[in-house]
Amino acid sequence: MKITAVEAIPIEVPLIHTLKMAVATVTKRESIIVRIRTDEGLVGLGEAVIAPYFTGETQRGAISAVETFLAPILLGNGDVFNIHATMNQLNRVLYGNPSIKSAIDVALHDLLAQAMNVPLYRLLGGRVREQVNSTWAISASEPEKAAEEALEGLEQGFQAVKIKVGTGSLQTDIECVRSVRKVTGESVLLRADANQAWSTEKAIKFLKAIEDCQLQFIEQPVGRSDLYGMAKIAHTVDTPVAPDEGLFGAEDALHYIRLDAADGIVMKIMKAGGIAGCQELAAVTHAANLSLHLGGMPGETSISAAAEVHLAVSLPDLSWDTGIYPHTSQYDVVTERMQVTKGSYLPPEKPGLGVELDEAALARCRLDC
Repeated sequence: MKITAVEAIPIEVPLIHTLKMAVATVTKRESIIVRIRTDEGLVGLGEAVIAPYFTGETQRGAISAVETFLAPILLGNGDVFNIHATMNQLNRVLYGNPSIKSAIDVALHDLLAQAMNVPLYRLLGGRVREQVNSTWAISASEPEKAAEEALEGLEQGFQAVKIKVGTGSLQTDIECVRSVRKVTGESVLLRADANQAWSTEKAIKFLKAIEDCQLQFIEQPVGRSDLYGMAKIAHTVDTPVAPDEGLFGAEDALHYIRLDAADGIVMKIMKAGGIAGCQELAAVTHAANLSLHLGGMPGETSISAAAEVHLAVSLPDLSWDTGIYPHTSQYDVVTERMQVTKGSYLPPEKPGLGVELDEAALARCRLDC
């Protein structure tokens, strides 16, 4: 089966709630929808979430990367069955750009599973679990508002809550966590994400102050390159520490393992360069006896979410569940939106990703770049 066309379609989707982080404030999510057509009439989809503060990619840059470097390889050597060989070629001609490469990887997996007439999770080894539990994210910087946002998630059945910290004073962050824990009770998993906000000393001070709140883990409390700071925090506090911005693929994981600088990791398809990269990273993580959280991005569409759910149900170990977030978007670009039920997602049972573009919805979100 040969590839006949590759499209990179820029879109913008507003979030239901503003996402306030230490590194950025996001009210709408920019993405690139990758659509790959074949000579047998099948269409594969992938999504590159664009977050310059995270991967360094921009929409115009991602489109240029596809048109100038990536599409010519896909069209010239376009056998959809050779995913690993194709991705190796893409990595040789263009360094970095993990999100747009991940979208291509997902689209190729979508095509391959469609060609075999099976849901993607079967191609990935089958189900280890029937469904995956996701996370309710809150980013209010006042304790009372944070508690209100937490209650909104609990009312929808979520059993895990993540609170963004690092956007205000350390004392306010402490009060926000305490306020959220008070309304969730002890049975709900509570996580925090500092998005690189603190020094090592501030991170330790924060975590010691809220030890009784029993965070399941904290994401990226210090700068992405500060592995020694991560190691010091991991050795000083009881709360498990996990890199996000500081760990993209399996090679990065080895650095953390050698320094004993993490108790677990946050893995994302958009960071690892696709499903194949995630499987490699998950294997390294499992061998090192680290916990694993599969994350997504608030504002992502059901295309990203479907890929994440298919991967999540097939992973041998997923001890820290997932953060899959199509429920944070005001609207979507597919005919049948991924639905969250009591905080959990089921994989589609149709061949491939199991989602199809809605042309009218796509036109509503489409940008001119």
